[in-house]
Amino acid sequence: MTADPAPPQYGNVLPIHGPAARPAGPPQDLDAEQCVLGAMLLDPAVIEDVAAVMDAADHYRPAHETIHRAIHELHDTGQPADPITLAHHLDRRGDLARVGGASYLHTLVQAVPTAAHAEYYAEIVRDKAERRRLIETGTRLVQAASAPDADAEEIRAAVLAQVTELTARDALGDGPDEETPTGPPNPLYDPAPGLRRPHRPGPTPHPDVFCGWVGETVRELDPTTEADPVAVLVNLLSAAGAIIGRRPHVMVGNDRHPTLIWALTIGPTSTGRKGSATSTARRVLAEALPDFFGPEHTPRGLNSGEGLIEYVKDDDSDTASHANIDKRLWVVESEYAVTMSRGRREGSSLPGVLRQAWDGDSLGSMIRDSLKATDPHIAILGHITPEEFRAKMQDSEMAGGTYNRFLPIFCQRNLILPGSRGASPELVANLAAGWRTVLEDASRVEHVRFSPEAWALYCDAVYPALSDDSTGGVIAQFTARAAPYVQRVAMVYALCDHTDTIAEHHMRAAWRLLDYARASAVHLLGNVTGDPKVNKLADAVRAAGADGLSADQIRRLFKNTSRAERDRLTAELLDQPGYVRTQRPTKGRPTTVISYAG
Repeated sequence: MTADPAPPQYGNVLPIHGPAARPAGPPQDLDAEQCVLGAMLLDPAVIEDVAAVMDAADHYRPAHETIHRAIHELHDTGQPADPITLAHHLDRRGDLARVGGASYLHTLVQAVPTAAHAEYYAEIVRDKAERRRLIETGTRLVQAASAPDADAEEIRAAVLAQVTELTARDALGDGPDEETPTGPPNPLYDPAPGLRRPHRPGPTPHPDVFCGWVGETVRELDPTTEADPVAVLVNLLSAAGAIIGRRPHVMVGNDRHPTLIWALTIGPTSTGRKGSATSTARRVLAEALPDFFGPEHTPRGLNSGEGLIEYVKDDDSDTASHANIDKRLWVVESEYAVTMSRGRREGSSLPGVLRQAWDGDSLGSMIRDSLKATDPHIAILGHITPEEFRAKMQDSEMAGGTYNRFLPIFCQRNLILPGSRGASPELVANLAAGWRTVLEDASRVEHVRFSPEAWALYCDAVYPALSDDSTGGVIAQFTARAAPYVQRVAMVYALCDHTDTIAEHHMRAAWRLLDYARASAVHLLGNVTGDPKVNKLADAVRAAGADGLSADQIRRLFKNTSRAERDRLTAELLDQPGYVRTQRPTKGRPTTVISYAG
C-alpha cells in the first residue's frame, strides 16, 4: 500500500524526515558572500570591519576567497581596492579569469544594497562557515569510528580534542582581542605562497621571540616540521639551559637564579604536534652532544619527590651512577597530566621537591634523612592537552606555587607537510656544530650581567608590566613569577648567543615570550574561567578586599540577572583557587560573603 500524496496546499512544507529535509548542499549564502566583497570594493573603511568578523577562508566559493584575499593584499600595501585596480591585480597574478573576469567584479559592487551593513553580511558568511566546519568535523569522526581497524581509545581522544577546539573557538573567538594579543605579523606564521597553514585558534607569538642563535635554528628547522615554531623554541631554550648547567646564573635580589626554564607545551592530541616540537629540538642537540641525551640525563616518569631525589642523590661510592655525579637533567614528560595527578595525592612530596628543584636548591626528604641531592640542575618540560590543562588548573596546588614555575605555551600544528622526511642530515650536522660550541662555552660562564640598555628596558618597562597583577584570578597566580623568570630566559638567550652579557634584544625576546605565555594561559583558561560574567564577579570580589562581597552586593552587580544565574556564577567562582565563602560579622546575624584569600 502506497502513501497518499500530500495535498497541494501543503506542497511547500518540508517533511520532518526523509531526503527532502536535507539542504541542497553544505550551509552557504552566496548572496551574503557577494555583498561582503561588494561592500569592501565600495568602501575601503569597511575592510577592517569585515576582517574583525570573518576570514577569507570562510567563503564557500573558492573564487570569493581569492577575491577577498586580493582585496586585503591591495589594502595592506596602501593601494586602492576597487573593481579596476583589483582586476589589474588579479590579472597580473593570472587569477582574473578564474574568478569570473572583470565583469564579475562589477557585478559584486552592484549586488550590495549598502556598504554600511558589511559587518552583518560578514556575520552571515561566518555563521555558514562555522556550520560547515561542524559538519566536516562530525563526518571525519564518523568515518574514523566506522573504520574496522580503528582503535577506540584513539577515536575517543580525537573526539575530545575536536570538541575542545570547537568549544574554545566558540567561547573565545578566532580573532584577536585585548586578552589574547597576537602581536604584529610574524613570517613564521603568516600565509605565504606554497605553504599550507591550518587554522590557528589561539594567539601568535611576537616575532621578537625568535632572536639570536636560538631563533635562527628555529627558522632553519621550520620548513622541515609541522611543529609550532614557538614550541620548538621553548624546547631548545629548556634543553639548552639544562645542558649548560648550574654555573651560569643571574642574581635577582639576593636569590641566585640558574639557567632552568620549565614549560608546559599545551596543544590538542591530534593537532598540537607537541611531540614533534620536542623531537625536532632534540635531534639537533643530540647530534651536538650525544652523551647528554641518554637515560642518565633525560629520564622520564616523575612518580614522586623521593624518586626524583633518588635519581640525583649524593653518592660517593665506587658504584655511583653518572647521574649521581653530573646532576644535570632534562625531564620530558609526554603525559604531564598524570604527573600533576600524582602531585595531588595526599602526602605527596612531589610538589615541594619540584619547587626546590626550580629554585636550584639542594633536595632532601623528611622521610629518609639519608636521601639528599646537593646542587642538582633539573629542567622539566611537560606535554598536556588543553582539556587536561583546564581541569588540572582547578587544583589548589596551583595556588600553592608549583605550576607558576612553568611557562604555559599554547602550540598548534603550523604547517601541513604530508610527505616530509624532516631536516636533512646536512642541515642537522651544520646546526649541531654551532650548538656544540655554544653550549660548551656557555657552561664555563659564571655571573651573567646586563648591558645598560637591557637593564634600563627591564626597570622602565618589563618589570612594571610583569609585576602588574591587577587582572587577578587564575592568570595572576599563574604568572606570579614572571618578573624573575624573564631574567632567566634572557640569560639563556644571551648564553646561546655566545656572550655573558644580556643585551637589549635578549631582554625584549624574553619579555615577548613571557607575554606569549600569559596570552596562552588567557586563551586556554580565560581570565578566570572563560565566562565574562564570572570574570566580572571575580574582579568585584578582589576589589572588595577583606570585607568580601555579600549576596545583596552581587545582586546589585548583576541587576537584570535571575537568582539562579547569580547562584551559578557564585558557584563557578568558588571552584577557582583562592575564592572562599566566609562569614562577616554585623550588629545582628553574620552576613555570608564571597572573598578572595589567595
